[in-house]
Amino acid sequence: MAPRQAPRPGLGRPARLAGVLTLLLALVGSGLWLVTRVGPGDPDPTDDRAPGAWMEERSRVRVMLAGDSMTHGAGGDRTWRFHLWNHLDPHVENLDFVGPYSDPATPEQIIPPELFGGDEDAERDAEGEGEPGVGQGGHLGSPEERRAERPFAGPAPAEGLDPSGFPDLPDPSGAPDGRTYRDPDFDQDHNARWGRTLADALTTIGADVATHQPDVLCVLIGINDLLHPITAEEMEQRLRAYVQAARESNPRIRVLFAEAPPITLADKDQGFALRVYVYNELVRSVAADTATEESPVASFDLAGAESWDPHTDTYDGTHPNDGGEMKIAAGFADALSREFGLGPAHARPLPIHP
Repeated sequence: MAPRQAPRPGLGRPARLAGVLTLLLALVGSGLWLVTRVGPGDPDPTDDRAPGAWMEERSRVRVMLAGDSMTHGAGGDRTWRFHLWNHLDPHVENLDFVGPYSDPATPEQIIPPELFGGDEDAERDAEGEGEPGVGQGGHLGSPEERRAERPFAGPAPAEGLDPSGFPDLPDPSGAPDGRTYRDPDFDQDHNARWGRTLADALTTIGADVATHQPDVLCVLIGINDLLHPITAEEMEQRLRAYVQAARESNPRIRVLFAEAPPITLADKDQGFALRVYVYNELVRSVAADTATEESPVASFDLAGAESWDPHTDTYDGTHPNDGGEMKIAAGFADALSREFGLGPAHARPLPIHP
């Protein structure tokens, strides 16, 4: 049997206790975040600059909703702007939607009269080779499809016009010009235009922000730029220029981008589908890169957050139906709450009926 080794010198009990106490103090000082850390997007309770603190110094909270036809909406739509307003208004004191426009899109804005003039470019657009939403196969859908969902209450097309492909703009109020919302009970001011591109929007956003002074700018745009071949570099330049122009007019503006949701055109156009994918990657990277403490910029994945399906959430493959409008509003509501402390997240489940 091997002889027992002599005990090795070590720490006595008091010393061991002191070591344990030292370790605990270190954990409390630097490692307690493992237990109490704030989740992604949650306000830090120890941070005096929590997301909603910025609203305390404002007599009004101005929000500008900017974009293209998905935000503009047509006569007879509620629009997602309606749902976002009615979600935020009870919770945000002195809420004010701002922007240079207030009406939904008219038939003339959706199908300009010159398209029926017979020039070569107009004929090509009317045959569905131009922007989706114009003519046969475009994202307005056929008159039959729109009529089936929301019966046309406006006038017949003017004499001499070919009604095929002409959008039936529903107006349950019976107004003859198709300029009425289905439910007008909301602040209707906005900054969206049917067919607008990011390239166009960046040329006016600076003046619009200077005039209306929004505290928060919500942006859903980009699809129209992607309908034709364009480089990632061009789209990145447009995104950065848009943020810069808004910020020059309001150095403390908060900007929230929604990534472009898919439309059914992607099912048959792989080039377009790839451009949308790359664009959404750019939205994320540009938002992260341009964000500052004074002027935060954030983005969110609308399609992923709301399980967006263009076959069921739109009436024509692109434009939101009633359920789609609710999903867009809920996505923005959640992101505004998470990123800027503006109002609560939207209640779930959403009141969408098949």
